[in-house]
Amino acid sequence: MCETIPGELLLSFHRRDVAAQGLVERLRGGAIEHVTFVDTLRDRLFHMGLHQQKLELDFCRVRVPEGQEAFKINYLQFFYKHELLHALGSGQMSPATHGEILGRSDFHLQIVPHSLMSVASYAPLGFHLDAIHNTYTSMVGMSSSTGTGRDRALLLLDTGIDKTSPFNLISERNFVDPANANDAQDDAGHGTVIASIIRDICPDAQIIAFKVADASGRASEWDLLAGLAAHTTAHVVNISLAFGLGGTKCMICGRESHQSRSAVFENLVGQVRAASQGPLIVAAAGNETKSELAFPARFGNVLAIQSVNSQKHLSQFSNRSTLDEAGQRHNNVFLAPGGDDAVPQESVGVSSRAQHYWGTSFSAAYASGLVLRTWSEPANLAKDRNQILDELRAHADRSFDWYDPSIHGNGVLSL
Repeated sequence: MCETIPGELLLSFHRRDVAAQGLVERLRGGAIEHVTFVDTLRDRLFHMGLHQQKLELDFCRVRVPEGQEAFKINYLQFFYKHELLHALGSGQMSPATHGEILGRSDFHLQIVPHSLMSVASYAPLGFHLDAIHNTYTSMVGMSSSTGTGRDRALLLLDTGIDKTSPFNLISERNFVDPANANDAQDDAGHGTVIASIIRDICPDAQIIAFKVADASGRASEWDLLAGLAAHTTAHVVNISLAFGLGGTKCMICGRESHQSRSAVFENLVGQVRAASQGPLIVAAAGNETKSELAFPARFGNVLAIQSVNSQKHLSQFSNRSTLDEAGQRHNNVFLAPGGDDAVPQESVGVSSRAQHYWGTSFSAAYASGLVLRTWSEPANLAKDRNQILDELRAHADRSFDWYDPSIHGNGVLSL
């Protein structure tokens, strides 16, 4: 399987962009050859029984002949330019009244291949937290695990959740199998482990589980976009997923998968973070030992979580960087426990088949629990997300001798 879905493209554009709206109407009517309109993000959510947040941008998905994705991106931009010239010439759009749209690249029509994502660390069913978990909770400053997180919700975008476990599950949706839209039962195990760590850090947390990844840990960008765009009560969003196929080789084309940057995904993250009451988004840094963060953690308005072991050394597998998508300083890089595959090994958990697991997926889970717990403290209940970020930076542990802000960012998240 390649790192994109063959024959599918995603589009984003400003809602008041008359030219883009004209293009979409032509696509809906089948007026552009060899391009089939599939759905909008709003349609996707409606069929899942959900509502979309208020967004300045619209998003849609189209289908084109396989192998012609790049050609059709240019092809659609050609038709968009015709619509734009018509809108400007007819007075439907003008620099005076539509200057913001015309002057911002992210508000113009963006067209990208439909990417695949994968969980940052795979964890099968039968997985349970290892003894090192208690060491990790002490490392991040936990002194108790009772009465925290009440009235704070977390949106889990993952493989679902095992409902036989005692989670405070307030809502669920299955984006992988819309025929079972109201059942986000986990058939992979990964999401359940993430939720278990979060629950241990913040026991009263309310969990909204959106199943966007299948049994093999694969997720489509469109499903993740829909999950992010949905109107929920979440204060924190956990994304233990990354663009690409986790460094594996495609069995079809033989090409090594790689991290990608999607302009459409970036636009939606910006929209969610721009909302006055929008959540804090927490994402895994990735497990390829790279000197760059995986996407979406690399976006500067996302909390990027790198993994450390119990000695606060960066885990051997962890990506490590403090640069964002533009190569500028990423102000939201933090560290959290994630185990280590070096000697001596530390596993966050172990499966029923005695397989040991570690990864930045679990670091992101510790981080999400800590963020939620911090936000639920009485002194922080009235604070907005930027104030909470300041609180997280102020309390992060930078006391270890080898702390380097150019590598470790703000330090180890701590209560």
